[in-house]
Amino acid sequence: MSSTKLSDPFGARGTLETAGGKRIVYRLDCLEKKGVARLSRLPYSIRILLENLLRHCGGGQVSEEDVAALAAWNPKIP
Repeated sequence: MSSTKLSDPFGARGTLETAGGKRIVYRLDCLEKKGVARLSRLPYSIRILLENLLRHCGGGQVSEEDVAALAAWNPKIP
């Protein structure tokens, strides 16, 4: 990961205690709580991509609009 400190515009960053110590995770449920996404309608593969966007959001590579666009993914729209 780059040395650039990423912001957390959606408040998704959290920690998870593991046997190897604390790990940073990005929780998708924060998007649902903020009305950005309905996770139950998203396929697992899109959720994985969405978590990756959250991880990189705010560092200049991924914008909040990018996250919102993927969260609104619809298979019927080309």
